[in-house]
Parts: sequence; structure tokens; C-alpha cells
Amino acid sequence: MELRQDARVRGPGGRDGDRSIMERIHAGDSSALDELLERYWNPLVTYSLQFVPHRDAAEDIVQEAVVKVWKGRTEWTPTHRLQSFLYRIVRNLALNERKRHRIRRRWMESQRREPRQSVPTPLEVAEGEELRSQVDEVVQDLPPKRREVFVLSRYHGRSYREIAEIMDISPQTVANQMTSALDELRQRLRPQIEAFLSREQLRVIPGRDGRSDV
Repeated sequence: MELRQDARVRGPGGRDGDRSIMERIHAGDSSALDELLERYWNPLVTYSLQFVPHRDAAEDIVQEAVVKVWKGRTEWTPTHRLQSFLYRIVRNLALNERKRHRIRRRWMESQRREPRQSVPTPLEVAEGEELRSQVDEVVQDLPPKRREVFVLSRYHGRSYREIAEIMDISPQTVANQMTSALDELRQRLRPQIEAFLSREQLRVIPGRDGRSDV
């Protein structure tokens, strides 16, 4: 980007000095960044605080702006309007950070509004683990195709159409195999299994060696 020159301001501390800093940065002189920070650090941090609530965030924004100036030094033409150049970069970064902060705050508020799930008792945990273990044992005894259909549906959440594509069979065959699998599970397991079968997806229970039993 190229900024228009203004010949009305002169002097080492004015716009001519800014142009010198920009020319040195453009040429890859990293020491010019020290002069840039010495001249504009405090004003830019103060300006950034209009958009973000904390000084740490404001300082991070100014640091990021300086990094952008350095990394993009070959893409802009040195002029004496360094101040406007920096303020514009800081403003854009600060607005983006303010937007991210609002999104994070809304998400945290929504999390606080959600009801907390009750912690299961040790007895409930033990009963659940026992029941899932029984489910896994019956699943292992299913015919191979029926077992694969059940595992893809209940352990991995795949739809009948997706299972048909994976196994290269028709969706109706998938439905038939799933019906047979559920019937066998109901016949061999106690009534409490109904609560598990009603879920869209069962958890995969790792074996003792850390791998899945399915």
C-alpha cells in the first residue's frame, strides 16, 4: 500500500523522521523497530484501550501491529505517514479482538446457563459398566455382517445410507441386519438394555489392553 506524502511537516521528530523509520524498516533494518516503539508505543496502547478492556490485551495488539509492519515491509511504500499507518493497523486488530472477546463472553454465559449434569453414584457407574460389558459380549457373538452394521450405527453414529456405502450393500439390507441385531440383544440381555438401545450412539468400551473390543 502507498500513502500520499505531505510536505508541510518537517524535522527529525516529525513526519520526515517517520519516513526515515519506514525506509529503514522497508530495507530490513530491525533497529528501526526500536525507534518506532519508543515513539509510538504508549500512544498506540492508550488508543487500543478504547477497544479492549485490559492493558495486557492492548499491549498484545500493539505488538502484533508492529510484527505486521515488519513482516509486510516489502508490500508497502515508505512514506512519512507512519503514524496513520500504525493507528489503522492497531484499530483493525483491536476491533477483531473485541469481536473475539464478545464471542468468548457469550459462549461462557451460555455455558453457565446450561443445567449441570448430575454426577453418577459409584453404584450407577458400576451398573452402567457392567451393562455395557454385556452388550459388547453379545455384539461380539453376532454374525460378522450384523456385528459390523451394529458397530457402525451404534458405536460410530453412521446413518443407514452411510453404512450401505461403506459396506457396499443396500440400505434395506442395513435396516434388516440392524433389526436382527437389536432383536438378538433384547432376547439375550436383561430389560435394562432398553435404555442403552434407545440412545443414538453407544460408547466404545476399551479392552484391558487399551484397544476397543469391537
